[in-house]
Amino acid sequence: MSNEEKFVAKSKMFRLHFQLTEDEIDLLLLGKNVVYKGVESNDRELTLQLIEAYPLIYGLDRYKFQKDETTYPLWDDLPEATKKLIEDRPYTAADNVGEAGLTNTASYVILAIKHLEIGTIFSESELTRCLPSPLNQGITIYQVSGMLKGAFKKLRKSRKFKNEKGEDVIDALYLIHKAMDERLIGKAKRKLERD
Repeated sequence: MSNEEKFVAKSKMFRLHFQLTEDEIDLLLLGKNVVYKGVESNDRELTLQLIEAYPLIYGLDRYKFQKDETTYPLWDDLPEATKKLIEDRPYTAADNVGEAGLTNTASYVILAIKHLEIGTIFSESELTRCLPSPLNQGITIYQVSGMLKGAFKKLRKSRKFKNEKGEDVIDALYLIHKAMDERLIGKAKRKLERD
């Protein structure tokens, strides 16, 4: 078994131990410009950036993670962002919220980014691919009014990359500049429960 195959197998073991989906892993990796979904099924190439970023979800560095004797971290040793996501799971791309979801876009976005720390920079496509269907079909997340107002700010720079079809895509970047408070998270949850 190659080092890459060992890494993928151990990554899957850790993910399943903490009962995380590939979409939830991508939410935890938001802002790192890497994608985990598809690595386990060999649909996506394992990159050095992913090898460095993935173990951080569990509070480990890549060298400690790759050692054979490394076991699952204790709950208290997990990073706060990981604990937050596990305790209160957001809707992800595995869910289908139907047309009603389009009227509650802000609530789904808030629940998806609530675990991010101040200063995290993420792109629009990183976030939208993790949202439930049909919201992951190319919506715009930036809003100047409503619940998303002030939650994050759009930066004047963007990220350029090639999509799966090989086309150049320019992706807007956003910055978390204040923490998601419990009042805002509660409001988003109540709005989704009503609808």
